[in-house]
Amino acid sequence: MSDGQAADAGTTSRRRRPRAATVASVAGVVLGVLLLLWGADWLARRAAETLVARTLQEQTGTFDRPSVKVRGPFFLPQVLRGRYAEVDIVMHGVSSGPLRIETVEAELRDVYLSFHDLLYRNTDQLVIAETEAEALLTYEDLNRYLEMTGRPLTVEDAASGELRVTGSVDVLGATLDASADAAIGADDGALVVEPTRIGGVDGLDRVSELLLGQRFTFRVPLDPLPFAQEITDIELVESGVVVDVAGSWIIVDR
Repeated sequence: MSDGQAADAGTTSRRRRPRAATVASVAGVVLGVLLLLWGADWLARRAAETLVARTLQEQTGTFDRPSVKVRGPFFLPQVLRGRYAEVDIVMHGVSSGPLRIETVEAELRDVYLSFHDLLYRNTDQLVIAETEAEALLTYEDLNRYLEMTGRPLTVEDAASGELRVTGSVDVLGATLDASADAAIGADDGALVVEPTRIGGVDGLDRVSELLLGQRFTFRVPLDPLPFAQEITDIELVESGVVVDVAGSWIIVDR
């Protein structure tokens, strides 16, 4: 190799080294920015989930803090908009007055929480555009509700796919021990239990049968549910009653 060729090769090598260093430096900066954005995204997501959970816990009075998961791969744009596209909620032991609901699993869409409230980690209310939730009301909790509201009745699952209701009730001055198969339905945000067949008592006249049927009819308002406006489905399972509810433009106040 001539002296000129050697000089050209050395010059090219020196040029490549700065270029490689520049590329590495730029890559390091980009990686650092991405890590900072990821960290900020993660922290903002946790802060929003914690604030929503605390607000729901204070509103419902649950002993355990609800589990909250904000969906979406990129969170910071949702923070800046103050609107979270999809939020999943799991709550246990939701109660209001005499009624306790074992579990509530909810999907919330378009949850409004301002950037100001998130920044100061305090909010007076959540606004939710659309909700769908599934709640489990166990037979144990339902029987406790009946006892606390002065109804001498107990319920359990019946083989017929209905409820079996038993109890001692007063009819025209007489105490009757009876049982009934009962259907469960919905009316204006409450569960309604109505007997379809009464057994255990013979020789009743028509008036006594009607009065006995009234004694075995009752309503269960679903007041503890924070996301319910309309009952969309009811299913009887071995452990209790599964209720599907939905709502729109729900306001959850602290």
